[in-house]
Amino acid sequence: MAESSQSPCAPEAVQPDLLRLDIFTPDEMTDAVTGILVRNIAYGWEEESLPTGETRFAVHCDNTTVAERVEAELAARASGVRVERAAVPRQDWTAAWREFFTPVPAGPFLVLPPWLADVTPEEGRRAILIEPKSAFGTGHHNSTTLCLRAVGMLCDATLTSRPLQAGMRFFDIGTGTGILGIACTLMGLSGIGADIDPVAVENALENAALNHAEGFAARTGSVEAGGEERFDIILANILAGPLRDLAPEIMARLKPEGRLVLSGLLDIQADAVEAAYAPLGPARRLVSGDWVALIWGLNSHGAA
Repeated sequence: MAESSQSPCAPEAVQPDLLRLDIFTPDEMTDAVTGILVRNIAYGWEEESLPTGETRFAVHCDNTTVAERVEAELAARASGVRVERAAVPRQDWTAAWREFFTPVPAGPFLVLPPWLADVTPEEGRRAILIEPKSAFGTGHHNSTTLCLRAVGMLCDATLTSRPLQAGMRFFDIGTGTGILGIACTLMGLSGIGADIDPVAVENALENAALNHAEGFAARTGSVEAGGEERFDIILANILAGPLRDLAPEIMARLKPEGRLVLSGLLDIQADAVEAAYAPLGPARRLVSGDWVALIWGLNSHGAA
């Protein structure tokens, strides 16, 4: 049974056909494949359980670079997975693509595409405009909404005795569309968004301009893109493996008593990632479905 069906990757140049990737996945590799798709496919996919016991993920895309990146990561990280590529006739994907991008409320924010910029957020929410392209982070995935909620909670003096304050500095690792960094700027912070994908950096800068986020700078790279600066808050919505591997470097970039938000984690991965950051003490957890965000810096007041 199909669990979700969403619109294709954002267009690049006009092509006669769309690409379709059918990814046939053994049960033990389902989580790994899901993680790869979450990182690379901003706009969803179709998922179907087959009588063979496999899961079939179907991805439609007209960005060949994104499709090739997905295939390369699957080959490197997901053994036993079979991928079939086919061309399918182009239909009126633009209308379907826009229909998918409904407003997304997340904590104190309302995420909107530019064509819905005239939507007025309810009182207490701030609009974030995101031009959806091939970078991850439109607000439609649980891992992104969890991070946005975490930013709001860390700014709320009723939930923490050390709320984030205007003028503080953020570092968003794996910035994608720039959505988390932009959220921080709306709360008065300034800082850096970094992504290993130059296309994502371009998209992040475009979105920063849409939101008049003058305090947002985007750079190509990973933790090293932050230089020697230490930050009041670091956010990383990537994958469990890199979060574990980068733990010493990420912790070294935090100010004393800095705040940390890690996401892109399935619930079965959260314990191992939290253990990699043991010097920071226990994390608080936000949960949405099978997805978890780990938060350090919520203390004294309230619960996550």
